[in-house]
Parts: sequence; structure tokens; C-alpha cells
Amino acid sequence: MKTEEPVDLVVALPHEKLILGVLQEAGAGRMVEMADRNADLGLARITLRDPRSVAEHVADWYSQVRPGAEPAATSTPALDRVLIDLRAGFATLNGGWTPTMGKNRAVGRVPGMRNPRAGVSGAGEVSHGGGGAPRKVDEPGWAKARATTPGRGARVGIVDTALRRHDYLAGAWIGEQENGLPYAGGLPAEAGHATFIAGLVLRQAPGATLSVTALLDDSGVADSWEAAVRIVQLGREGLDVLNLSFVSYTDDGMPPLVLSTAIDRLDPDIVVVAAAGNHGFLDDGQERKVAWPAALNDVVAVGASSARGDGEPASFTPVGAWIDALAPGEDVESTYLDGTVRVWDEPDGARRERGFNGFARWSGTSFAAAAISGAIAARTVPGRASAWQAYEWIVRQAEEAAGENRRAEEPLLIEPDTLGWPSWVRRR
Repeated sequence: MKTEEPVDLVVALPHEKLILGVLQEAGAGRMVEMADRNADLGLARITLRDPRSVAEHVADWYSQVRPGAEPAATSTPALDRVLIDLRAGFATLNGGWTPTMGKNRAVGRVPGMRNPRAGVSGAGEVSHGGGGAPRKVDEPGWAKARATTPGRGARVGIVDTALRRHDYLAGAWIGEQENGLPYAGGLPAEAGHATFIAGLVLRQAPGATLSVTALLDDSGVADSWEAAVRIVQLGREGLDVLNLSFVSYTDDGMPPLVLSTAIDRLDPDIVVVAAAGNHGFLDDGQERKVAWPAALNDVVAVGASSARGDGEPASFTPVGAWIDALAPGEDVESTYLDGTVRVWDEPDGARRERGFNGFARWSGTSFAAAAISGAIAARTVPGRASAWQAYEWIVRQAEEAAGENRRAEEPLLIEPDTLGWPSWVRRR
């Protein structure tokens, strides 16, 4: 997945006029336009129509504010140059103080696909390792009927791709729905991401209600501004758990402004569960790249455990102390698309058409996150046991199972027995 260079500057609403005033002073006023203001986020989005020209004007402004100082290198992406020089200029003029600002980054799905372009970048380019493309399976026995407990009364939010119609999911969710496979030659495999996640949650908590909002397009791509808006909107619906199986990366390892702001705006009683990314198979340090929003404070960051059952992370799970837990996410089975789907084939990475019947096996930390979200919902009893209490119970059980063998810097391994999953998650 290759994304375009970001062109939106994001600023705190109280600092909006200040930033626009400086851009006007720098001679770039006509090169920018106000794209959006969101009172729920407390942020404004400013589009740079010509980012390179804006960067040159802001560099000249900074050189006047601080004569002799070196502006950001011209080899740096244009929007980054604008941010670097604006911050340096404001710090010079205000004793080190700078306005709250960032950029509208790309976010991507984490379905465990293999992208022919290996690598992750601050612009949001994501490469997916893991178990490759989804694989068709026959209709499983568990799909014949869905129970009404556990999870009755619990509500799980899912911000993901559009949800496709599926008999197993019927009556269990609210939100927009996409019907069928409207594309000639079938949808890309990523379009079934939310459907797969919804099935995993309901297998754990069949009585729960899913609140679903489509953020990612059928190729699994969106931007962080829209993600933040959807997160805040969905957070008003009385959620117990919010599942976020998408990622964004930053070059400096710092959290994206809009995503961290959105999480801060949520009711603290909501347990936010997020996928840690599928870049663990990379090298040269990229396997340690921090993924957002998973690494934010008060978000449960989930990696996938190996299907071998040896307690080790799956090969695509990234490395880092910011990951809180490992859960089954390799070669797991769930609801999926029905019809012709274009999947990535190994080893050449080409798209090829494959037929599906509504069920598949797939790998990725997205699905490990869904396992945790479903397990929390299954143990949530509104008015009696909150989602955080349910998560803490799961953690205690996992810690007792691990005993003294677990090292503090390692993610907590949450075994299928603790989650309540049946033995099929171990089957290859």
C-alpha cells in the first residue's frame, strides 16, 4: 500500500488564527485553505494546496525570525518542513512555547496480508506479513446458530472497513452495511476485514451488540483525521469496548496528534483495544516500529501469538515493550465475504481471483485484537461488571497461568483457555 504525501496541517482550535496569521505573514496565505473544524476534537484541518511552496515561504519566515539559523532540510517532506520551521519559529518568539499542531497522516488496515513493498513509514505506508491471504474454509459447525449469551447487553464498537451482509452476523449489529460484491472481478481481500473481525467478536460474545462504522475503504486505506472523527462519534453510543484494527506510523515515534486527541475524548470507562501491526517480519529495526493508536496510553495493544501453541509471538507480530498482550491471531477462522475475491498470492504477490463461501481462515494482529475485544465483551455485565473489570479479570487469569516464568518486558500471553475460545484456534 503506497500512500500519497500528507498535505493537511492539523492545529488546536485555540491556535488556528495564530497559525493562519503566520502563514499569511510568510506569504503563503493564498496557498492554504481551511478544510474542516471539529469541536468534538478541538482541532482544525488546514489543507496546503502547494506544500512545497508553503514550505519555502515558511523557511524564509523562520530565517527572518532567527537570522543565521538553518531551516529544515529541503530533502525533508514538505509538510514536515512546514511543521519543523513553524515550531522552531514559535519557540524562538515565545520562550520555547509552540502551538499544538501536527499533520493528517494515513492509516491502514492490518489484515495480515503481504504487501510487495516491504516497509513502514511515517507517511502511513504499511507492509503486511503474517499468514498471507485469507483461505476459504467450509461452513463450520459453530456457524449454524448463534447463542444469545455471553455478552448480552455489552456493546462493542468497530471502526474498520464496511461490514458485508452475513447470516451469522444478522441482528447483532447496527451501522452502515455494504451488500454483496459490486466490483467486477470481486472485491480486494481487505474488504472483508470488518466482517472477519465482527465474526471473531461474536464467537466470543454472541449476545453483544456491535456498533460498526466504515472508515477504511475497500483497499483498507483512510486518513487519521477521518479516523479520529469516527472514533469520537462512535464513542457517544454507550460503548463498553472499542476495537481499532488499523495502524498509523510516525517517523519520530511520537503519537499522531489527531489519534491521541480522539482517544483522550472518549469516556474513560470504554476499553480501547488496538492491533499492534504486522511488521514483525521486517528487519533493520523496522520490526520495532511503534504502531498507533495501539501504543497510546490507556489503549490495550495486542499482538498475535503463534499458532504453534509454544507461547511465542507470531512471526509478523512486532517487537516492543509497548505491546500489552498476545492473543490468538494466526490462522484463525471467522466470517468472511461470499463470492469472488481478489487475494494476494504467494510467492509473487500478484492479485488473483478466488471464490469464497462466507468463511475463511486468516492471520494478523487485527484478529488478535478482536479476540481480546470479544473476550472482554463476554465478561461485561452492564451495571454489574464493567469492561475494565472484565479486562482485569482476563489479565489476572493470564498472569496466574504464566506464573513466575514471564519477564516483565514481555507482552502478556493470553491463552485460548483464558479467552474462552474452543480448540479450533490451535488447529493448523
